[in-house]
Amino acid sequence: MSKSKEAKGGVKINNKEQRIMKDTDHKLSREIVNTAKAHDISVIKLERLQNIRSTTRTSRKNNHSLHTWSFYRLATFIEYKAKLAGIEVEYVDPAYTSQICPICGSIQHAKDRNYICRCEYHTHRDLLGAINISHSTEYIGNRYTA
Repeated sequence: MSKSKEAKGGVKINNKEQRIMKDTDHKLSREIVNTAKAHDISVIKLERLQNIRSTTRTSRKNNHSLHTWSFYRLATFIEYKAKLAGIEVEYVDPAYTSQICPICGSIQHAKDRNYICRCEYHTHRDLLGAINISHSTEYIGNRYTA
């Protein structure tokens, strides 16, 4: 196969992948806004994921998805759908959201996906992050790019 055919095939696959991911972003953002509406939520809080690609640990397992997913696009879709629904979107600082205990305030690193605090509070690390984001009072302003 010639290089030009291989290059065209690669572009074709990448375009298809981007269309699938854009569709997924639309569906996720719609579900997030619909859930907020169903629970009478007036503010959706998102982490300000600035420079996420340079600050996160990478592995072969997640490297491709991390570098192809558009955090900015998903946030933009959530913003415009939330605005149409009369829901505000706020951005919060993501620092330590998956390490701070919501009960005692101490900082602990999660082991694997499980967070266990000295005060015996325990939960999944992602749920801990969501709890801390929802309780955050630090509003960081408008959208930031990933």
